[in-house]
Amino acid sequence: MNMTTVMTVTVAILLLAILFLRERRNKKLLQEQLGFLQRDLKSAYIKFGKSFEHFVPFIKDFPGDREKTVFLGMPIDFISFDNDSVKFTEVKTGSSQLNKNQRRIKQLILDKKVEWHELNYDR
Repeated sequence: MNMTTVMTVTVAILLLAILFLRERRNKKLLQEQLGFLQRDLKSAYIKFGKSFEHFVPFIKDFPGDREKTVFLGMPIDFISFDNDSVKFTEVKTGSSQLNKNQRRIKQLILDKKVEWHELNYDR
C-alpha cells in the first residue's frame, strides 16, 4: 500500500468519525428539543383542561343545576346543590384520569361515607 492510499484511507476514516460524532451530537440535541416540546405540550393540555373546566356548567349535558353549582377546582371540580341531591362532578379532558386522591373521594361518595357537620360558635 502506498503512502497516498494510506493518507486517503486515514482522511476518510477521520471524516467518517467526525460525521458520526456530529450526527450523535445532533441526535442528542434533537432528543433534548423533543423533551422540551413534550413538556410544553403537556403543559398546554393541562392549561386547556383547567380553562375548559370553567365552561363545563354551561354545556347541555352538565349533571347539576348550573345556578346552584360551586367550582372548587381541587380535589373535585364542582359541587352542585340541587333541590333533591348534592352532586360531585370532576372534569377530565383528553386521556387524563382521576388521581389517587380523587379515586379515594369517589369511592367514599359511592360508599355513602359522607357526613354533615354544623359548627356554631358563640361570639
